[in-house]
Amino acid sequence: MVTVGLTLLEAGHTTHSAGVARRGAGRAQIRFPALVGVVHHAGGVVLVDTGYAPRVVEALSHGIDRVYGALLPVHVGPDESAVAQLAARGIGASEVTHVVVTHLHADHVGGLRDFPTARVVVARRAVEEAARVRGFGRLRRGLAPTLLPDDLPDRLLDPATLPPADDADLDPLAGARDLLGDGSVVVVPLPGHATGHLGVLVRTAARDVLLVGDAAWDRRAVTHGELPAPVVRLLSADWARYTGTIGALHRLAERRPDLLVLPAHDEAAIAEARAELSS
Repeated sequence: MVTVGLTLLEAGHTTHSAGVARRGAGRAQIRFPALVGVVHHAGGVVLVDTGYAPRVVEALSHGIDRVYGALLPVHVGPDESAVAQLAARGIGASEVTHVVVTHLHADHVGGLRDFPTARVVVARRAVEEAARVRGFGRLRRGLAPTLLPDDLPDRLLDPATLPPADDADLDPLAGARDLLGDGSVVVVPLPGHATGHLGVLVRTAARDVLLVGDAAWDRRAVTHGELPAPVVRLLSADWARYTGTIGALHRLAERRPDLLVLPAHDEAAIAEARAELSS
């Protein structure tokens, strides 16, 4: 089995009540970092999400998007964007061959315009939805279409067109696809939170890591099956499928204690994963 390297970056953050992400966690305001996975492959660099970038602040300051910006205030400096952090590590934007977008919310696509030559792995129906919805419907779905590159339809790589991957070790998850043709990076549907939501399995030398985006906001959703606050139901694309995905991730984690399942916004879980992967 081919393995790859994985670096975990935080491209800005927002703040919100802890109790939104996990019921009973209280009202204290906590940081929700915007995770970016950097996969180091012999053929180039693959990003999993792009986090925030300074342009997001401007994008969420007009019209109905101001509501989004007020509810989830963006904190990101020029040196915190994914492209700036990669440059500081000697990696140019042109070296990024693919960006896997777990979903189209601003904290996952804020830096997407910074990688103009990369193929963008995202469900075509999610992009079509972002172009179609307006007003409150767009706000409810958490979409800011101005963050998406104008040529996205030309660079889009729909995961449904990728070859099937051996997903026996991801059961009960299904529908996995092999991104690079060698089993090192596997894209898998994690439906419910947003249209076309994806997870990404990265096979590193240390252990397999499943980056789940917003399929879970807190690792206790995975380890204990704990759900977020009931208000999240109103903001989910499909609540029944969302809770079903959390249940599937919980069963997978019980079956595979060797697998590191990592939500995109759990600060403590990200810090622990980073320490383990860099050791």
